[in-house]
Amino acid sequence: MEVYFTPIVSGIVVSLIIIYILIIPIAIFQYRKYDGIMVRRNIVLFSFILYMITAWFMTLLPLPSFDAVAQMPDIEPNLKPFLFVETFLERTNFSLADRSTWIPALKSSSFYTVAFNVLLTVPFGVYLRKYFKVSFWKTILFGCLLSCFYEITQYTGIYGIYPKAYRYADIDDVIVNTLGAGLGYAITPIISRLLPSLEKEKKIYKLGERAGIIRRAVALIVDFFIVNIIYSISIFTIGLFLYFVLRINVEGELLQNLVRIFSYIIVFILIPIIKDGNTFGMEILKIRLLDKDSNYPKKRQIITRNIILILLWRYDEILDKFNITSNSSNITLGINGILELIFMVFFVVYIISIIMAGIKKKDLIIYDKITKTKVIIEE
Repeated sequence: MEVYFTPIVSGIVVSLIIIYILIIPIAIFQYRKYDGIMVRRNIVLFSFILYMITAWFMTLLPLPSFDAVAQMPDIEPNLKPFLFVETFLERTNFSLADRSTWIPALKSSSFYTVAFNVLLTVPFGVYLRKYFKVSFWKTILFGCLLSCFYEITQYTGIYGIYPKAYRYADIDDVIVNTLGAGLGYAITPIISRLLPSLEKEKKIYKLGERAGIIRRAVALIVDFFIVNIIYSISIFTIGLFLYFVLRINVEGELLQNLVRIFSYIIVFILIPIIKDGNTFGMEILKIRLLDKDSNYPKKRQIITRNIILILLWRYDEILDKFNITSNSSNITLGINGILELIFMVFFVVYIISIIMAGIKKKDLIIYDKITKTKVIIEE
């Protein structure tokens, strides 16, 4: 069982990394297209990613060392169809008339290896029929192509990464994998009720409603991502300009702090003023900032709201700029301690206000209450 444990664990880890990378782009797409997170669709999509990666790893892992592969004799592929039947009968002495041979035959590696290859692609057939609405013959074709991909990957030593094949490419694997996909197609109606249905999932939000916490959080993540992009590009270009053109060697930390502030001002102050309150992230997520009377907010409301937002989320960076050391005076240490306590209290209140806003579906987030603003869904 250890031979299966490594690829399964590796597949889960890699799948989680891929899902982590995709989750924000998927959320943006679904909010724009469906006005909400499609939970069932995401369950199906993420489970499909998990299955495909894990199944692939089952055919590849564990990977041998390059030296071990170099010392292996050349492995020729099996091109004789149904050789597994002949091998099974030779190794097990299986006889349909003799029941005493049945159990030992089922325990034989020549049986459970083939059974595993059938089961490997059963979920693939289920996904194709249930969620991709693929016909039977297309399922057979795609199952065959998937299996050919596995076998070609093995035969080429993962496309030249290894000097030669380190696994046995077998036409029988293509046959039984294709059979597994067809079997998955066949059993889909039987297990369909146990699987999530996508037909019943519809839009769950209406235009003009208050935007949900998750939607606003995704917009905020997009904005912070844009801040980092602006910061990275600016720090690189400004640094090159100062050093190579003006021949000025500006202290690294000072330049970084100035550019960071500049980046926040662009994303959270200048763009919202130009866009009547909206940041770029809010535009992407199709939400809008308004005042309590459903009018565009005033400039002071925009600036105050977003400064509070930045302070709440980046207070650790602000405190870090004080550069407190063991040699600092007691007064400096005391000021830093008071500031840290104030920021922490406000942040706790902020988190509580987010939770309450999510529960009561009202504008209870602290900077919305202070500036008398709200965030709604727009077309």
